[in-house]
Amino acid sequence: MRLQSRKRSEAISPVRRRIHRTIHGRLAAQQIGDPVVMKFFLPVIFAAFFSTNCFAAIIGDVSPQHGRPVAQINWIDETGRIRELSELVGFPVVLLPIYTRCQTACIANVDRLKRALADSSADQAQFRVLLFSFDATDTPATLARYRSRENIPLGWSVGTGSQANIDALLESIGFQVGKAGTEFAHANVVVFLDANLRIAKWIYGTDYSGRDVDVALKIAAGESDWIGQHSEWLYALLLFAGSLLCVALAYYVLQLSVLRRRRGEVAAN
Repeated sequence: MRLQSRKRSEAISPVRRRIHRTIHGRLAAQQIGDPVVMKFFLPVIFAAFFSTNCFAAIIGDVSPQHGRPVAQINWIDETGRIRELSELVGFPVVLLPIYTRCQTACIANVDRLKRALADSSADQAQFRVLLFSFDATDTPATLARYRSRENIPLGWSVGTGSQANIDALLESIGFQVGKAGTEFAHANVVVFLDANLRIAKWIYGTDYSGRDVDVALKIAAGESDWIGQHSEWLYALLLFAGSLLCVALAYYVLQLSVLRRRRGEVAAN
C-alpha cells in the first residue's frame, strides 16, 4: 500500500508542479503586466478627455452658438438702399449666406429653401427671409440681376455689405468662408434667428423639409429646444464615451498581449 501510494504521489507531483508553476506564472504576469498597462492606460484616459474638450471647444468656435446675438450691421439691398439689420427685430428671421456668382451650392441652397418654405405650414407673414451675400464685390445691380435670374420671392430680402460688415455678421453666426481662386469655399447652412436677432436654430446641408423648417421657426418664435441648447455638451459627451471605448479596447488588447508573452516565457522555463 505504501509503495502504491508513493508511486501515485510521484505521478501526481509533476502535475502539481506544472499547475503550481502555471499559477505562479500567471500571477507574475499579472503583477508585471498591470503596471505596464496602467502606465499606458492612464495617460490615454487623460489624453482622450483633454482632446475631447479641445475638439468640442473648436467646434463651438466655428459653428453657430445657440442664443448668441448676431452683429448689428448695416447692409445694402438690390435697390441701393442702406438698411440696418435691426429693422428685422420683432420677427423670426431665416438667414441664408450666399454669393451671387455661385453656380452650384448656393443655387441648391436657395432652391431647397424655396421648396421647404413652400411645404411649410408657417405663416410667411410672421417671419422674414434674408439672402445675404458674403461677396463684397456684389453691387445693388448685381443683386437685382440675381433676384431676377433665380426668381427670388418678392417677400424675401437680398443684400450684402462692406467687407467689415460681412466679416462681423459671418463671425457672429459662426460661418466661415475661404477664398478659392475667384470663388468661395463655404458651408451650406441656413440660420434661424429669434425676434431679438439671436441664433435660435440652424440646419446644415440641403436635406431638410418643410417640417424641419416648421420646427426651426417654432423654436425661433420661442418654443423650447433643450437638445439644441445643449448640443455641444451632448456631442462632447458622445465623443468622450467613444474615446473611452477605444481606450478600453486598447487596454484589453495590451493586457492580453502581456499575459500571452509572460505565459510563453513561463512555458519556456
